[in-house]
Order: sequence, then structure tokens, then C-alpha cells
Amino acid sequence: MDPQAPETRSQNASYAPPTGPVAPVAAARPDLVKRVVAALIDFVGIAIVSTVLSVALSIVLGWVGAMAAAAVGTALALSRDILLEGRSPGKKLLGMAVVRADGGPITVQESVRRNATLAIGSAVGILAAVPLFGLLAFPLYFVALAVTGYELYLVANNQPRLGDKLAGGTQVVFQGQAAIAF
Repeated sequence: MDPQAPETRSQNASYAPPTGPVAPVAAARPDLVKRVVAALIDFVGIAIVSTVLSVALSIVLGWVGAMAAAAVGTALALSRDILLEGRSPGKKLLGMAVVRADGGPITVQESVRRNATLAIGSAVGILAAVPLFGLLAFPLYFVALAVTGYELYLVANNQPRLGDKLAGGTQVVFQGQAAIAF
């Protein structure tokens, strides 16, 4: 490029402005009660699915079936934010969604990273199903409880969750009409 005649973007015929999601415009953040209710809806649903699978598979496969059911529960917990049109069941019911820092929908990988901190208890359930290793799982449940408590503390103080930081700055915003109101 000649320093005497610098080429500008307007003169370059191959330049096109970037396209894609636009950064969110000061989206209102859901309050603590709505976020907790949405999480309860999600995790009660996951617990029901895991329990039914655990009973059914344990009858047929023993501890291997219980371990498989715990693995399904862990997978559901990790991917919960993309299950229904890119939202968790609880968030969909309450008109919320998780978005990336640029305002776009999150990916499967971001959902896994975001929910890893909350899926520790489900993952420990895999270990708990294995004979003798179940004894090791007991103290790990306290770790899961402590991490979940810290996450709740962060949300209550309007700070990003650890999971949001792990996922590259995701956040929960209102999106669409709530199916239930309170």
C-alpha cells in the first residue's frame, strides 16, 4: 500500500460492514425470584426424569442403570439452557433467555460451560451409583452445595455467576412473553 495514497474502507470495493447479532440494548435483567423459580422448574424436571430413569434402569441393569440415569441427568443439567428454542423450560415459561455478551443465542458449548457449576451434584450422582465409590460421593455433594450457594449469592447481589464467566460473559435477559406470571 502506497503511504502517499492510503486506501480507505469506502474506496475498497471488497469491504462489507460486519453482520450478525447486535449488542443488546440495555436489556432488563430478571430479578432474583424469577431466576430462582426458573431454576427450580428446570432442576425439579431434571430430578423427576433422573429418578424415573434411575428406578427403571436399576431394575434392569442394577448400578450400571443408576449410573446411566445419573449421566442423563447430568447431560440435561449441562444443556438445559438450549433445550426449548434456545432456552431452558423454566426460562421459557417465565419469558427469559440466556444470551452471549454480543446479544446472540448461546451455543451448546456455552450452555455446558455455563451450567457446569450447577451440574456438579448431578455429576457426583454418577460416582454415587458405583458400589463403594458412593462413599466418596458424600463429601462431594457438600462441594456441589457450596458452589450452588455461592452462585445464588452472586445472582442475589446482581453479579455474574461463575458459570456466566466460564461461558464467556453470558447473561439472563427477558425475551418474549412469559407463559406464566406472578
